[in-house]
Amino acid sequence: MINYIYKKKVLKTMKTIFMHAPQKLEKVEFDVSGLPSNIGLVTTIQYLKEIEKVKDFLETKGKNVIIGGQVLGCDQTTAERIAQEVDCFLYVGTGRFHPLGVAYKTGKPVYVLHPKTMLISEFEANVEAYKKKKQGMKAKFYSSKTIGVLMTTKKGQSRVQVNPERYKEIEKQFPDKKYYYFLSDTLNYSELENFKFIECWVNTMCPRIMDDINVLNIEDILEPEQKREN
Repeated sequence: MINYIYKKKVLKTMKTIFMHAPQKLEKVEFDVSGLPSNIGLVTTIQYLKEIEKVKDFLETKGKNVIIGGQVLGCDQTTAERIAQEVDCFLYVGTGRFHPLGVAYKTGKPVYVLHPKTMLISEFEANVEAYKKKKQGMKAKFYSSKTIGVLMTTKKGQSRVQVNPERYKEIEKQFPDKKYYYFLSDTLNYSELENFKFIECWVNTMCPRIMDDINVLNIEDILEPEQKREN
C-alpha cells in the first residue's frame, strides 16, 4: 500500500545560478613529519586547481602522492577509487563535512591542511560508531512494518531525481511493509517527530542526513541494480 504525504506544495522553481569561486594557495609549505608515506589528495572545487602545488611540495619531502581530486559532501567517489593505493588522505580545505565523508567511505586516516594557515591536523572520526549506527538502522528497517520515505524537490539533493522509478524498488524488494512518502523542498528534522506511527525512516535525499538524524539511506537496503540483473 502506498500513501503520499506532501509537506509543502511547490508552486514554482526559482532559477539556480552556480558561480565558481576559486581560491588560491598563496604559499604551500607545511610540516609533513606526521604524514604517512603514501598520500591521497582531495579537496573541494575552490582549491581544485591548486592541488598540484600541494602534490609538488609533498613530493619534494619524499612522499608518494596520488591526486583523488574533488570530493562533495555526498560523494566521495574520487577518494574511494584510490583508497587501496594510499595510507591516508590529505584534505585541503576547512570544516568537518567533507573529511568526515572521506573517512566514513574509505576507512583511511584523514588529515586536514588548512588552506590559509598551512597547519595540518589529524581528523578524528569514529568510523566504527558510524558502522554500528548503520547496522542498527538496517535491523530496525527489517523489523518495521511502517516505513516513511523522505524525498525532496531540491535540485542536486536527491538520489532518485535522475531515475524517479528507483525509489519504487523498495516496494518490490520489501512488499510486506507499508510505505508513506514525504515530499518537501527543505527538510525540517523536528517535523518528523509529528509522525509517531512511522517506525523507520528511509532517506532518498542527501545521504549525509544520516549524520544528524536516525534515518537509513535507500542504497543501504536496496540490492545493487547490477546484482539484480545478473
